[in-house]
Amino acid sequence: MADSQLPSRRSFVKQGFTAFTASSGMIPILAGTDTPENDQLLINKVSLLREMAADTYANLWKNLTGITEKEADWQPNPESNSVRWVVGHLCWFEEYVADALENTGRYLTDKKPTIVQESSMPKLKERFDAARVCSARLIESLTVDSFKKEIIYVGRFPVTIHSLLQTHTLHMSGHRYQVRYIRGTYSRVFHTNKADFDPW
Repeated sequence: MADSQLPSRRSFVKQGFTAFTASSGMIPILAGTDTPENDQLLINKVSLLREMAADTYANLWKNLTGITEKEADWQPNPESNSVRWVVGHLCWFEEYVADALENTGRYLTDKKPTIVQESSMPKLKERFDAARVCSARLIESLTVDSFKKEIIYVGRFPVTIHSLLQTHTLHMSGHRYQVRYIRGTYSRVFHTNKADFDPW
């Protein structure tokens, strides 16, 4: 195909998001409405982010299968994070995002990224699950105008809600791979079965 026949990048992205959203049963495509093209593209992007976040969360807990409290506190070296710290940090951000969407709670008080703490990994999962339910409900209720609204991220700089949701998804994905790395290293050092939590 000649270069002149190739679709524009914007057209390609728009078609890709539209096809993904239509096939996955997320936010409905507004076919036949007066929704501007740019607004429709934004709707499709947020739909994809929601799906990616849900998949990443499920996979995170698959990668945490069978973790003990001892392993959760282990660090590959003194300067690195433990799995417990990573999960506590992800839970903090989940609560922060929900509060940012409602202009309340941690959004008003937390001026730098931090962690939440619970007495055990199962209790931390309960808290994280509750935060996920809350944030998912709030994100699902957002409108196009909401996506464009600005917040002040950790009291420092303005970002749109759309940008916050992008960060939310990518942040969780990045830390999930950190968990895999830490647990993989632990498995090699202490000879646990890596396949129990990570088949790769």
